[in-house]
Amino acid sequence: MRIRQAVAEDAMAVALAHVRSWQVGYQGLLPTGYLDALRAEDRAGRYAFDQMNPDGPFTQVAVAGDTICGHITTGRCRDDDRPGSGEIWAIYVDPPRWGSGIGKRLITAGCEQLRSRGHVAASLWVLTGNDRARRFYESAGWHCDGTQRTDSIGGHPVQEVRYQRSLQAFEPGSRS
Repeated sequence: MRIRQAVAEDAMAVALAHVRSWQVGYQGLLPTGYLDALRAEDRAGRYAFDQMNPDGPFTQVAVAGDTICGHITTGRCRDDDRPGSGEIWAIYVDPPRWGSGIGKRLITAGCEQLRSRGHVAASLWVLTGNDRARRFYESAGWHCDGTQRTDSIGGHPVQEVRYQRSLQAFEPGSRS
């Protein structure tokens, strides 16, 4: 398995993994009808991998053989109270690959990308009830900073909490 920068030809494969990840991971967090209606074709049209900016959105993919197993998108932090920070905008692994270490490799690559852009800290947002994701982030050295917000996904209000971590002492695979 390797991590590389996404290219335009990856759009559909990334979208397939992204949609499947939402449909499994957000069960009970978003309405079933909304999740069932998600289409990879719609999501793929949103990606502009051929026009990426290293300051964001910048997407990397995990590839096993010829199969894209997941992706991470990073960029500058979009929160006004975190100037100079980076942000994990999205990270998704195809559900059949959950627990295989791909997520850890992706988040490490994302942190390395942010650090290479001069960011000393990073943040990310996660659905409050997404316990699996929250455990994953905590095991990777992220901590909930107590900041909460209400967002909307497909017209459905969701509660999110923010996680953050320092990138100054970041070493690949570290938990600091």
